Amino acid sequence: MTINATLINYLHLCHRKVWLHAHVIRMEHTSDIVSEGKMIGEESYPQRAEKNQEVELSGAFEGIELSAKIDFFDAKLGVVHETKKSAAKELAHIAQVQFYLYLLRKNEIVANYGTIEYPKLRQTDRVELHEDDMKEIEVKIKKVYAIIQQENCPPALPKNKCTKCSYFDFCWSGDE
Repeated sequence: MTINATLINYLHLCHRKVWLHAHVIRMEHTSDIVSEGKMIGEESYPQRAEKNQEVELSGAFEGIELSAKIDFFDAKLGVVHETKKSAAKELAHIAQVQFYLYLLRKNEIVANYGTIEYPKLRQTDRVELHEDDMKEIEVKIKKVYAIIQQENCPPALPKNKCTKCSYFDFCWSGDE
């Protein structure tokens, strides 16, 4: 099974979501919130595609396959650009961009830093990847791998933490 940036992001949100997504149970297509985020990402910086490229990468860590699809990478400056709807899940966003930087460097591609842009908030955050961060990404890779190797799906989080999740109906349908 391949670990990707989405799974690294989900690790910070819900282990159940990690397991379900990795086992190809996907609910993002049913979520208005996910659709709005995609639209913001596609429409906020229309000129970006001219100056940046989409990059697909793969690699491995301790026999675990890794992959990433970066929508906007400025190869000239070595900068990953990620656009997000809101800063509500900031740690997950940072981990995702750090994973991109990690995989770029593993592929010997210059990756100086990343930016997370929140157009609705008019905010941009810079994301660095230092040696300690690289070790932390490797710990996260192992955690994700351990979760997806479990025979059974992890339990759901408390219902009040799940209300905006695309998996809400999946996890909580039939709940009284």
